[in-house]
Formats: sequence, C-alpha cells, structure tokens
Amino acid sequence: MDDEYTEISNESAIALVRKIRTGNGVRLEIHSPETDRRVYLDPLLLESLAWQTPETFSSTLEDPPEAASTKEVEGTQVETENEYTEFANEFAQTLVRKVRVRGGARLEIHSPKLDYRIYLDPPLLESLTWQTTATFSKFLEEPYGPRGAH
Repeated sequence: MDDEYTEISNESAIALVRKIRTGNGVRLEIHSPETDRRVYLDPLLLESLAWQTPETFSSTLEDPPEAASTKEVEGTQVETENEYTEFANEFAQTLVRKVRVRGGARLEIHSPKLDYRIYLDPPLLESLTWQTTATFSKFLEEPYGPRGAH
C-alpha cells in the first residue's frame, strides 16, 4: 500500500487507497477516480474511524452509503490480500489492509491499542472523499472510542 494505489471496488464504486508521506507525517490517501476527489487522513483520524458504527456514518456523512461494521463481518470468512500497513504518530497507531469478505473487497482499519476495527466498503470510502473537515471533527468528539466502552 506504500506509494502505489490499492483498489477497493465493487459494482457500486471504486476507491483507490495508498500510504503517502508528507511534511506533517504519514497519511492514508483515499482517491475516488469517478469524481477525481481525494482525502488525506492522518493516523488519529484513521483510528477514530475504527470505532464508528453504520448509525454514526448515517447521521454524520452527507448522503452516506451503507457501511460494514465489525458486527456485520463477524462470523464471515475474511480473506486477507495484503499485509497490514501501519499509520502511526505520537497520538495514534492504526493498521490498514485490503480484505475480501462476502460482498467484495473492504478496507480494514484496526486500532490495536484501543481494540477496535471496522471494514469499510467502496461506496463509503468514496463518500469520505467529499466530506468536510467539520465532518471528520465529529468522529474525533470521542477520541478514545464510544463513551463508556473502555
């Protein structure tokens, strides 16, 4: 996933993801080739995505597509295609990889320190490219996961 795009796609959407290095540290770039929009997420933002639920995405994102949560994937065979790529800074550590589950490819985001993980489908990844900074700030309102979970 370093420098070269990894495609996460299904019949509804295509998202390209890759790890890039900037002057401010590492970022996950999510690119929607259909709309030519991109978003760059730092390790803390990635970690905050790991504990979101489909309900959170529905209430937060503009026109959100369906999202897969950990619960929807539990008990389903998950086939790994790639090793984890680490995104870390002084505030967060997140592991990201492409996986295959029933229904196609997903991007797995895993926060090992907080023990959260989520599997994001291509339409949801694509929708992240058109969100504002305010939307991502909402995901950080609970910086250590859902209130009372830990």
